[in-house]
Amino acid sequence: MLTVEAKFDGQMMMTDPVAHVENPNFTQELAWPVVGKALHQHKMQRSAVKVIVSSTDVNAGPGSREDIGYVVLNLRTAQREKVSVLNCIHCAFTCDHLL
Repeated sequence: MLTVEAKFDGQMMMTDPVAHVENPNFTQELAWPVVGKALHQHKMQRSAVKVIVSSTDVNAGPGSREDIGYVVLNLRTAQREKVSVLNCIHCAFTCDHLL
């Protein structure tokens, strides 16, 4: 199973597990409510959101989690309108810059 977790401003969020297939379908959005002034402050501080994709073997138990990739999202490019993090996660699975 695959999960995606992200941490921003001291809060961590995680998706529900999905099947580990070639094109996983994450149906959840990871989003934090941020008012304009706070977003501006985070941009000035060059804050980032690290999105981690992990794999878990359901037969091996809870300690079998393995990080399989991540992408760091720079908040300086964030917009004040609603932007889906799912597009960024999908990009992380298909782009070469996934480490």
